[in-house]
Amino acid sequence: MDDDFCRERARTVRALAENADPLIKKRLLDLARHYERRLAIGRNTIGAGEENATGQDQLS
Repeated sequence: MDDDFCRERARTVRALAENADPLIKKRLLDLARHYERRLAIGRNTIGAGEENATGQDQLS
């Protein structure tokens, strides 16, 4: 999944949660947080250096 998909899906799920009953709202907000975590993880791995199969940093 790309960043645009995750960003748009989180936005859509949050919009649905606004009108949902409390139980469903909680689950929808959890789902939105899931998509936002995927975005954060993707940003944290970009530029962090590449690791080979043994886990060693290749930039050294």
